[in-house]
Amino acid sequence: MEQFLKSKGMKEKSIKTYMSVINRVKKGLGVKFTQEQLEDYLATLNLKPSSYNLYRAVMNFYTEKYLGYKITFSKAKKNNFLPIEVTREEFDNFLSVIPNKKHKLGFKLMYESGLRVSEVINLKKYDLNFEKLTVRIRGKGEKDRYSILPENISEELKDFTKGIEGNIFTNQNNGKKLTIKTFQERLKKAKLDSKITKDFTCHSLRHGFAINWVNDGLDIEILRRVLGHSSLKTTQIYLKCRTIDLTKIAKRVIKK
Repeated sequence: MEQFLKSKGMKEKSIKTYMSVINRVKKGLGVKFTQEQLEDYLATLNLKPSSYNLYRAVMNFYTEKYLGYKITFSKAKKNNFLPIEVTREEFDNFLSVIPNKKHKLGFKLMYESGLRVSEVINLKKYDLNFEKLTVRIRGKGEKDRYSILPENISEELKDFTKGIEGNIFTNQNNGKKLTIKTFQERLKKAKLDSKITKDFTCHSLRHGFAINWVNDGLDIEILRRVLGHSSLKTTQIYLKCRTIDLTKIAKRVIKK
């Protein structure tokens, strides 16, 4: 199974996810099972809608390739929760307690350029264009895209990357690139140090980027391309987060 997934060009992280799901189901049901048995088993796992749909997609691949049938039971409906917004004030407060410049720049790229944490750790110096103020990103599924590189970050990165040729975010002790876990743990500590109680993650910083630009009136199609979404429907969730019009209404004086 693992070799088959590799032959399809699947990335190591995706292979690990697929194998984890398949092995868990096989442990519960064995190598062969019916669709009804699979559906009943998934119901016992109490998965979140997104996780349930992941299991369904992975097992549909397995059953079609190895058991000779396609899954026909429905996907779970996802919760329509709005993305958590990190305001500019909260972000500045969060950054103020982080002493490491490297970590600060990584978080700035998530909040100011809309990068995923996985994209930050894989960023190389030649991806940065200081003249055009753009950053080239190797996105999900080998899909490249460009995002903005704000001038304030551009100057910081230009100074920080002097003498660097390859990966920008590396461990100074062993030269290996930083991990996603490094930024996740650093974010957790900075939230505690800054006494921010809002429950946000690295991905919430990317949400903050999108929400800020939606409130600033950026065309939704441009935002889709910058974020690297395949479908405009994914990007349109941020339209529901647009609050600038509501703020104007709240401040308006109603004449009697």
